[in-house]
Amino acid sequence: MDTIKGIRLVWLDWMKVWAILSIIWGHFFSEGYVYLYVFSVQVFCVMSGFLYKKAPNWKTCIQKCFWQLFVPTFIMSVVMHFEAYLRCMVQGSTYEISWSWFFKWFLLGHRWCMGPCWYFYTLIVMRLIMQVLPEKKWVYIFLFVGLSAGAVSLDVIAFEASNANVNVLLCMPFFLIGVFLKPLKQVFNELKNYYVETLVLAISVAGVILCAHYNGCVWMYLNHFGNNYALYILGGMAGTAMLYIMSLWLSRLPYRNTVQLLSRGSIAIIGLHIIIVRRLVQLPDRIWIEDLVFAVLILMAFVPIVRFLELYFPLLLGQKSKANIRKK
Repeated sequence: MDTIKGIRLVWLDWMKVWAILSIIWGHFFSEGYVYLYVFSVQVFCVMSGFLYKKAPNWKTCIQKCFWQLFVPTFIMSVVMHFEAYLRCMVQGSTYEISWSWFFKWFLLGHRWCMGPCWYFYTLIVMRLIMQVLPEKKWVYIFLFVGLSAGAVSLDVIAFEASNANVNVLLCMPFFLIGVFLKPLKQVFNELKNYYVETLVLAISVAGVILCAHYNGCVWMYLNHFGNNYALYILGGMAGTAMLYIMSLWLSRLPYRNTVQLLSRGSIAIIGLHIIIVRRLVQLPDRIWIEDLVFAVLILMAFVPIVRFLELYFPLLLGQKSKANIRKK
């Protein structure tokens, strides 16, 4: 997690927790999920860019991508695949996907192999692209325009691909926005004007509502940005600003340990929560408030799970050892 003069940016932990909660809640597809899809994954893209640091060499870059992203993505994808296989056995049905096909399509980046972990696969690709590029603003601007044009072009020909490689077109523009915002880290951390904060929150909430209404649902895993690409970008930034203000306020509270723990466990939570959600969505006559309560309970249920993983299985958190976790 990023720091300023050795001081942890707790509001970033809160932002990550809010984004995780919005993803869990969104996967229930209860009433109003379209509003969550305006910003949930987009916020993670912005934070990934905001926290991005170019590796000093290719060896370090590959090692970080492998241990921090590929290994946990692979493990959790196998767990989800195995859970589905066992469920079919219990139900007496046939699971039609062989393990050989699973491994093949996983390596090719197909989203159905990895569930919500598709973003971590996409993040690997984005990091590799950033490693190639010189650290120049004009290069990033050119890339932003090119990616946006590519996403719009695929939409014009009605191309849909549930593939983590293709999803770079929609994720990386927000990643680059995060990179552009990084020099303002000090400003974001020291903002203490409640009038400005309240105004930004009101405008950002209105922006999320309007973009959801006019742009429709955003299906990032299908490389679909809605009805209008500009509204897609505006909605994602409005949601990011909204979660930032909420997180800034909450970061001023004294209770931080649990939030930081959940922040450290974000990879495992995003990757494994879907197993629980898929069972709960089978409950009849649910309403949106019940789904929100379920989402909060699922998030809190991961507190002991993340603690266990930190002690005994840090690989699932994207770390080679407990020592690496302590550095975060």
